[in-house]
Amino acid sequence: MRRTAAVLAATALLGMTLAIPVAATGSATADTGSAPSSATGSAAASHTGSATADTGSAPSSATGSAAASHTGSATADTGSASASATGSAAASHTGSATASRTRSAIATHTGSAAASATGSATAATPSGTAEVRDSECLVAVPAGGECGVLTVPEYRADPESRTIELPYVHVRAEHPAAPPLVFMNGGPGSGSLQLAGYFADGLGLRETRDVVVLEQRGGARGTPSLQCPGAAAAMADAFTTTDDPYEEFEPAAVAMRACLDDFVAGGGEPRGYTVTETAQDLRDLREALGYDSWTAYGLSWSTQVMAELARIDPDGVDAVVLDSFSAPDRDFAATAYEGLELSLDRLGERSGGDFPDPYADLLAAADLLDATPVAVDGHNPVTGQPRTFRLTGDDLITFVHAGLYDVELLPVIPYLLDRLAGGNTGALGTLVDLGVEELTSHTLGQYWVMQCQDEVAYRRAGAGRASPLIEWLVADEVVCAELGLASPPLPPAPVAFTQPALVLAGSEDPVTPAPVADEASAGLADRQFLEFAGVGHAVLLQSRCGRESIAAWLAEPGHDVADLCDRATPAYAVVGAGDLHPTTRVARAALAADDGDWLGVALPAAFALLCVGWLAGWLAPVVAGRGRRGGAAGLVAGVAPLSGTVFLLAAGGLVWAAAGSLPTQLVVGVPRAVPWLGLLLVAGAAAIGLTARRAPSARARLALAGAGLLWLAFAAWFVVMVVLPS
Repeated sequence: MRRTAAVLAATALLGMTLAIPVAATGSATADTGSAPSSATGSAAASHTGSATADTGSAPSSATGSAAASHTGSATADTGSASASATGSAAASHTGSATASRTRSAIATHTGSAAASATGSATAATPSGTAEVRDSECLVAVPAGGECGVLTVPEYRADPESRTIELPYVHVRAEHPAAPPLVFMNGGPGSGSLQLAGYFADGLGLRETRDVVVLEQRGGARGTPSLQCPGAAAAMADAFTTTDDPYEEFEPAAVAMRACLDDFVAGGGEPRGYTVTETAQDLRDLREALGYDSWTAYGLSWSTQVMAELARIDPDGVDAVVLDSFSAPDRDFAATAYEGLELSLDRLGERSGGDFPDPYADLLAAADLLDATPVAVDGHNPVTGQPRTFRLTGDDLITFVHAGLYDVELLPVIPYLLDRLAGGNTGALGTLVDLGVEELTSHTLGQYWVMQCQDEVAYRRAGAGRASPLIEWLVADEVVCAELGLASPPLPPAPVAFTQPALVLAGSEDPVTPAPVADEASAGLADRQFLEFAGVGHAVLLQSRCGRESIAAWLAEPGHDVADLCDRATPAYAVVGAGDLHPTTRVARAALAADDGDWLGVALPAAFALLCVGWLAGWLAPVVAGRGRRGGAAGLVAGVAPLSGTVFLLAAGGLVWAAAGSLPTQLVVGVPRAVPWLGLLLVAGAAAIGLTARRAPSARARLALAGAGLLWLAFAAWFVVMVVLPS
């Protein structure tokens, strides 16, 4: 998730606050197997409606990677649709919210996406034509990488179809010896180009094979682009009310309808935005680049695209990787609810008895919020305008589902839910900030236009209310009912192709659960299924063992890589009940600083400058060889700056260590020893008082009085922000 970096700013906050450069927020990724955060924007978003979708920004490094993926919040690649493409969503849902939540998860309907058509398509050309041309690069690409544009018909069934333009990145092999690899990100609606360097350099593929990455039709970087800021903004604003979710998302549906009308008025053809057309884009690109065949890599939603590509172009695809497989013949809404409960149950099993039933804690916390909604100040990530979000139980469930996509958030969630079930709502501010950002971060217009045609109409559980309720599924239902886009008369068939396939699943994936992926792909003729413990959505991006397995299998498609590395041991242990001192105010201050509000860390910064400067002045005579004067009084004068500096170093060191082991734990607490460091502040305050009494002049007493006031102010800040549980 792109906002994950901001969440992890909580990791750095205390270190920054204490004048210690805590850069460990991303360090754990290298050790634990999660993909580097530099490419966060993108792999995520995906089937669900949330997670990390890519907005089009380039990764800071060529090897970077994207954050969580399918997400429903974190992005999600979802796949399903409203009970029917026509009719009103209101009719599909009956009854009022249940007074209390039960453990049974009844599937409901679907995901969400807003759209706005930007850019104009090129003039019409005969259907079936495809061309490539060089272009400027829209993102940072690996050294030697080339950028181009694929021009294809918008809707191939129409001989008069206009054409559209899809950017791609092409990285050529240093010593070509294997078929090229082609990748497209999930979503739909997540950008792809920024991951070219991750495949080429991060996985080391460019040594022997070309890497080609193609943007999705309708995405933010394509022409035309199905973006709709109005619908995305309305999606975020839906969480500012406590109305029935089917009513909350009506403004987003209306905005999406207006956006699609503008798209059609400009010559756009919504029927061209489907899995089938996208798969043909890849086939056309292979032919235009002159490749006889290549290996296809799909992630989340794009696993459907790659499976379809393998079916329609059997001679052009030699092998397929399906990462976080989104089975087209499965009810996507039902699997999302199944994944939510399964993920939390597995986290409970890993908690060593500290949190025996996180799912029950989630339902209990949701009941509390239904009874008394909590107001949280924040901002609309689309418009930047301040907003007060009013959180109900369904909002909580939606945001928690989104958080389960991320391998670094997973271990924290049981601790968080236990606190929330006990009525401690302090962490909601951070959770909401992350959740709303993730739910609106991908190209929602493209997402809805595709999902309403391909998936939502076939969510066989039908419309209706689930308990608990994942609200991006409701948004899908409401938007698709408003758009009324037609779907094929028959539901999608199971995937069917004969090429070797590697199917990857995270054991705690909340949106494409491992058992569903295993069962849905079992009919493939030459398949290997691998499950990775402690991983959420997108194995490539979250598991070192997963990446090793992928690289080894690609070197020899079809051979067994099950025992290559340890898939059974999670990269991170679940945070235990006694591991942290609970405080969420630090994380909230970090998010505020990330948004440009540095007021919350101004006082700690001033305190750090005071301690360092004072200690330097106190030690200067000793360093200069003049020795200290003043006897005992001179020594007492050094107690305050020395205790303050020790406090800074100790607190910073503890935070650094916590960040190195699991950065996200600082979202819910700090190491248990940190509050006890406040005793050093007490000692320093007492020393300032003694020094002031012995000060030789009024000027010295005035300076000490100022230092004492700053010291006491910081001590108060420390008590409120760190010591008092929240």
